[in-house]
Amino acid sequence: MHSLEIMTYVVTESCIKCKYTDCVEVCPVDCFYEGPEFLVIHPDECIDCGLCEPECPIEAIFADDELPANQIEFVEINARLADVYENITEAKEPLPDADHFKDLENKREFLNIGINNQSETTSPSENSNTILLYDNGEMIINNSKFKIDELSNMDNIIFENTLLDNLNKDNIVNLNVEGKAYHEWAMKIMEFLQKNKFLDVQIKTLK
Repeated sequence: MHSLEIMTYVVTESCIKCKYTDCVEVCPVDCFYEGPEFLVIHPDECIDCGLCEPECPIEAIFADDELPANQIEFVEINARLADVYENITEAKEPLPDADHFKDLENKREFLNIGINNQSETTSPSENSNTILLYDNGEMIINNSKFKIDELSNMDNIIFENTLLDNLNKDNIVNLNVEGKAYHEWAMKIMEFLQKNKFLDVQIKTLK
């Protein structure tokens, strides 16, 4: 008897800088996750129903066995970022410049991120920033430790200034996220890094 492997759907490069959410509205299992620049599908939650694929107005969703050759890396990108991004269950407005970006190609660079395997270790160095986000409520930014509950009470400007004071903008940022307890903080940090043009961000999920 052959084991049946469930196929999953994958959000690809076309979604970047657009983030149309028609697909979210029809998903019966709420397996979409939202980042600052695009959506991803959690491969362990997708049930291969295929309802989302025809709903995407820019044809950014493919079955994993039908991906164009130049989009294969998005299998890994979806899997890793689904553990970092926040779950989205309702449709919302696309990004403000979606109409401008929807027909552009080669948008991968706008993510400004790399994806590390869980088995890989990110070695801190003098030329890198390291952010550790633990599901016990601690955040370590380079050598400074913070409690997320305390940061939650900060004004957003103070929070961003705290990050700027502890990060070197010229260096790579290694963002390490443990579990799903603080998805919203991972999102908040990623939005900050992109807004402030940190050009090289490596994301790793810690299990």
